Amino acid sequence: MPSRKNSATQAPSALGNVVAFIATSIVAGVVAAGLLVPPAAATGLAANASIGWFKDLPATMETGPMSRASTVVARDGTEIATFYAQNRTPVSLDQISPHMVDALLSIEDREFYEHGGVNLKGIVRAMGNNIIRPDARQGASTITQQYVNNLIIDAQDRAGEEASTLGANKGYMDKIKEIKLALSMEEELSKEQILEGYLNMVLFGGQNYGVEAAAQYYWGIPASELSISQSAILAGMVQSPNYYDPAANPEASTERRNLVLDTMLLTGSITQAEHDAAVAEPVVVDLHPTNSGCSAAETAPYFCDYVENAILQDSAFGETPEERLTTLQRGGLTITTTLDADAQRKAEEEVNRTQPRDDNPDKVSTALVSLEPSNGNIVAMAQNTYYSTAEGNSNTTYNFNVDSWMGGAGGFQVGSTYKPLTLAAWIDSGKGVKDVVDASQTKWPADHRWKASCLEGGYKIEPGENSQGFEIQNAESGYARSMPVEYGLYNSINTAIYAMAEEMDLCEIGEISEALGIIDGKTGDPVDTTVLSALLGGSVDISPMTMAQAYAAFANRGQLCEPRALSKVVDYTGKEYKIPETSCEQVISKDVADGVNYVLEQVLVRGSGYKRGIDLPEASAAKTGTTDNSTQTWMVGYTRGLATASWVGNYEFGSRSLNDLSIGGQRGGSDTDWVDGSTYAGAQWQRFMQDVAEDYSTGKFTKPSKKVLEGKNGSTRIG
Repeated sequence: MPSRKNSATQAPSALGNVVAFIATSIVAGVVAAGLLVPPAAATGLAANASIGWFKDLPATMETGPMSRASTVVARDGTEIATFYAQNRTPVSLDQISPHMVDALLSIEDREFYEHGGVNLKGIVRAMGNNIIRPDARQGASTITQQYVNNLIIDAQDRAGEEASTLGANKGYMDKIKEIKLALSMEEELSKEQILEGYLNMVLFGGQNYGVEAAAQYYWGIPASELSISQSAILAGMVQSPNYYDPAANPEASTERRNLVLDTMLLTGSITQAEHDAAVAEPVVVDLHPTNSGCSAAETAPYFCDYVENAILQDSAFGETPEERLTTLQRGGLTITTTLDADAQRKAEEEVNRTQPRDDNPDKVSTALVSLEPSNGNIVAMAQNTYYSTAEGNSNTTYNFNVDSWMGGAGGFQVGSTYKPLTLAAWIDSGKGVKDVVDASQTKWPADHRWKASCLEGGYKIEPGENSQGFEIQNAESGYARSMPVEYGLYNSINTAIYAMAEEMDLCEIGEISEALGIIDGKTGDPVDTTVLSALLGGSVDISPMTMAQAYAAFANRGQLCEPRALSKVVDYTGKEYKIPETSCEQVISKDVADGVNYVLEQVLVRGSGYKRGIDLPEASAAKTGTTDNSTQTWMVGYTRGLATASWVGNYEFGSRSLNDLSIGGQRGGSDTDWVDGSTYAGAQWQRFMQDVAEDYSTGKFTKPSKKVLEGKNGSTRIG
């Protein structure tokens, strides 16, 4: 069989011809020792002499190690994607059409069942021909020898090595080594094992390796159903897989097929009638390509990308990124993930309902990610784009839901969805959610000292623009007044947040934020809450995954669980890989979490998200978020069983307002001419949660203690 790797062949010199003659004699002697001596003696001579070299090969070579595709599946087994360097589906010999076996043996190795791994007459004939006509090299490899070559090439491919001359144009010493290996293989394996291994190993054009993958690719049928004509086509491809490809070169394929059919008739594998009928059949294919990787995933391509990144960054799958990629593409892994296939379909439906990717004139971006608070399992991950590197209005491989080092866009400004972090720090400091604060102040002098114990001097000064002092505004007028903390939060009043911050240590807000896993999605740094704009989610970009994780900790009464995509990884041999287990830590007290839940419940009843309730009173909570000029909008909310971050905004145009854009066929909000977190992001969150939340726990939140409600000294007026 010609090599998979072609290189130029030069005619040897006169000296080379002499060397070749000597090599011919050596090979003839070796082969004679292996074939002409009785089997028992051969075991002690040629076969035993070759066993050392044979054992230097991979230890599992005798059972046919080979590159195998890896499959990513949802938690219910639904296939998401496959990864491969070689498209291969190994099958047993009884799952391969007898016609295929007959066709292969008739054209490649008619004496397969008679020889001991090497065909002496064929080798001598071919080598003599090559000495006489070096410009027309002739091969004489048996199926066993070809199998040896393919095994070595595959092992080298898996190791990331350049294929040796055993798999390319072989010299005579290489041929001797090949012969010894073939003799050893015949001692180790049965004829049926060799034939089965070869049929699962050999290339049939493109990336299709093995007869099962080839049958599926060219006709969409299993190898067991290959007809006489189809078998002859595939058997004919072995000599030159790409030249005799029936899809690329049907004329050459037809000629080669007919030659195979002639040999099948000659060897008695088929009758004259079967031969004539097969020759009369046109060479027709019905291609069923199986694409590799996340770009071929029909569902959850961005989650697939997240899984791929998780594997390529985990040393359990190899010491280097290259080794991990080899494991993924060649290791035959079954990667069972945490993805809920039904929830994923709903998530994809909703992000494209908000703004269809196929009709998106203003390139508005949408995304949604959902986690289980109790374990961090990722339930769904979707966005309104196609996973593609090709040019196109809705094409990108950036994952809007995750941080940049996991293949993401690196997050977006989160607006008022950051406010619950200040609330958590407020409760943690011993204050109550019913405490009244003076939220009338909208401006602080340039030299105002904000307490910040982590900074030199213990304070922070925010001079504002042109040293005119720090100034803020509420989204709507009429709210710059005294109010309970809970009221300020569920109505998302900016001045209430700064009235709270003035009574607190800015660094303590940062500590709570960091404990809840809030980081910059581009740098990985914690949020610097001594920058006052951070308290309104305006100083850093944070990913939807990070926000969902933090809110999940509120739902889980203060236990933060690391997001988790993998639940089990097993290779084709049954080897199970060590993957990250569920990892949860109590990062805030149950009291603090209960207090936040109590306040955020009211967002869906009487607050900024009052239209976005999901009919689970005292069991659902959320917070809306809108950045300046409505450039990015959010709704992050949860039940005990599900935490979901929903985002609608601008990926490419971060400073562009959503207010005048076409979103889902309309412009502006439903009741106003401006877009906020409850408008599109809120509706997207609501629809998803209404359909999916009840598949998970919807128990009521724990009522907060009196201390959480009223503070250490009872409800008081502050400021």
